[in-house]
Amino acid sequence: MKDFCKYAKKCNSCQLCNLSYEEQLRYKENICRRQLGAMCRVEKITSSPKIMGYRNKAQFVYKREGKRIMSGLYKSATHSVMTAERCAICSAKANELTKTLAKLFQSFKIQPYDYYTGRGWLKSVVIREAAATGECMVVINGADGVFPAKRTFATALQKACPDLTTAVVTVNRDRGKLFTGRQSEILFGKGTITDVLCGEKFLLSPSSFYQINHDQTERLYAKAVELADLSGTETVLDAYCGIGTIGIIASRKAKLVHAVELNPAAIGDAKKNAKLNGIQNIRFTAADSKDYAAALAQDGARIDAAFIDPPRAGCTAGFLKALSKLSPERIVYNSCNPESQARDVRVLGRLGYRAEVCYPFDMFPFTNHCESIVLLTKQT
Repeated sequence: MKDFCKYAKKCNSCQLCNLSYEEQLRYKENICRRQLGAMCRVEKITSSPKIMGYRNKAQFVYKREGKRIMSGLYKSATHSVMTAERCAICSAKANELTKTLAKLFQSFKIQPYDYYTGRGWLKSVVIREAAATGECMVVINGADGVFPAKRTFATALQKACPDLTTAVVTVNRDRGKLFTGRQSEILFGKGTITDVLCGEKFLLSPSSFYQINHDQTERLYAKAVELADLSGTETVLDAYCGIGTIGIIASRKAKLVHAVELNPAAIGDAKKNAKLNGIQNIRFTAADSKDYAAALAQDGARIDAAFIDPPRAGCTAGFLKALSKLSPERIVYNSCNPESQARDVRVLGRLGYRAEVCYPFDMFPFTNHCESIVLLTKQT
């Protein structure tokens, strides 16, 4: 798309910037048709309500140019920082915040981190926004726990950005990693922000996984729950549940939801989210999805429907086998990688499930990533 972003070719994060939006949609829909078309019907792709400024999570890095500290974008292929005044797919608020932060870092003489030498303290900044509430979080990521004049900095940040809800500092001592670390400290605010998705409230902490395109995510999850065809009497499994988004949304139409996630911190957030929404018919467990599904099967549990939303690598064969032993009538498989999704759908086919339909969604305009939902039904 002409004049989309002057940094796009150098940044390389928006790989499809040379295509019109209609061409991007055809490209992504065809990915799903190539991967899944031989196994099921592939519907027309759902376009994104917003194609620019849609990201609710922005990641910025910084570098020194002469006497100035400049905001920029990380080029993962070369581990270098490219100075940039804005990112076209990030919000106007995030773009303004990063410029304000660059000025503050300069005035406080906070040195940007250099990947190659390991020198400097400031690794990156992550800005998270809640589309429904307008709340905003800044996460400043440092190389160690020594943040010079952090209290004075916090006061200056609040004054410079009065609309900012909370600010957090995290420490990431891993030389090769630039973004959110595990050790954290709140500078001001609660350290979380709250968003509303499909009518449910969700607390977002610095490390929470949360879909970055709010409006399109509501469409995606609404379709997932629709495909599960819940009537209020079903027992549901939500595998790879993260902070509980799809399980909490689906719980309104189910009798009981079993939700499992390997990351204990995410399960902690999920339990808070269930409590925040007054939901009592969901059970969160920190465990490997394969082991949890196998334990449910061994206990003779009945699962009527399952939601699975794994990482890009897809599901393990062990989990799919354990899931098939639970014999859910319907499996709703959401994926950000149609290739690994197609592989897993073939495995489920050998385990007695038929892929009925695929719904592609454009969650990430201008990038080559595509999200898709596949409905599978048990064959008798």
